[in-house]
Amino acid sequence: MTESPAPDLSRIKIVIQYALLVAGQADDRHERALSPIHLIKYLYLTDMDHARFHNGQTFTGLDWTFHHFGPWSTVAYQQIDPALTAIGASKSKTQSQYGEQDWVRWSLSAERDHVDHVGQGLPLEIRKAIEHYVSKYHNNTTAMLHDIYATPPILKAAPGETLDFSVVIAQPRTPQKKHVPYMKRLSPKQRKALRSGMKELGERFQKRMAHAGQTAHGQSGRYDAVFEQGVEWLDSLAGEPFPEGEVTIHFSGDVWKSEARSGDVLLP
Repeated sequence: MTESPAPDLSRIKIVIQYALLVAGQADDRHERALSPIHLIKYLYLTDMDHARFHNGQTFTGLDWTFHHFGPWSTVAYQQIDPALTAIGASKSKTQSQYGEQDWVRWSLSAERDHVDHVGQGLPLEIRKAIEHYVSKYHNNTTAMLHDIYATPPILKAAPGETLDFSVVIAQPRTPQKKHVPYMKRLSPKQRKALRSGMKELGERFQKRMAHAGQTAHGQSGRYDAVFEQGVEWLDSLAGEPFPEGEVTIHFSGDVWKSEARSGDVLLP
């Protein structure tokens, strides 16, 4: 894992400020207000973009952790209020319909020269990254989180762990394991039984159709006892039916570091 430097509070604040200012330029006024969760995620995306081309080093130096399925930093959260108050942003609160703490929204529709002035304190690549992500998501939480949950640092970590940004370094990645088709995972005996069963089912279907004076080509199926038996046999290949009603499913902790989740399995 690439070791991160101490958090740079000035960089954290200016990324937060610039993200809100860029959002304030949106044509749709409803897209101009950002919540703390949006601002934190824009910080994360900026750090990930920077790490991709700087040997895994983040721009802010924050230690990001896997918390509630996504990236989180308490230090980043603590910088939101002072950073946005310093540029005169408006803070509004609305009561949460879930009975939890109030929803907070920040907004600031500034002149373009103000946006450019703040942006001068950032490298061009960082400004472009922020502008790209803000224009892509605005305050669309669902779309943002959907994509963030699928980023490499998250897919390589388990809840509570510090995120490793070295996994996004721009270089070719060699898959560790190739996907094995279902039929190839069966033993010769199982494959033989499956083919035999499918052949028998096909023959029974053809006989049934011939007896009715029809051919199997270009005709709609007959949903009779033979069809039901065939469906029942196919369903039996999946094992015991899933129990009905309310159930509790327990997943092994190994799922977080599984090859399928991290993307190391090569699909056909």
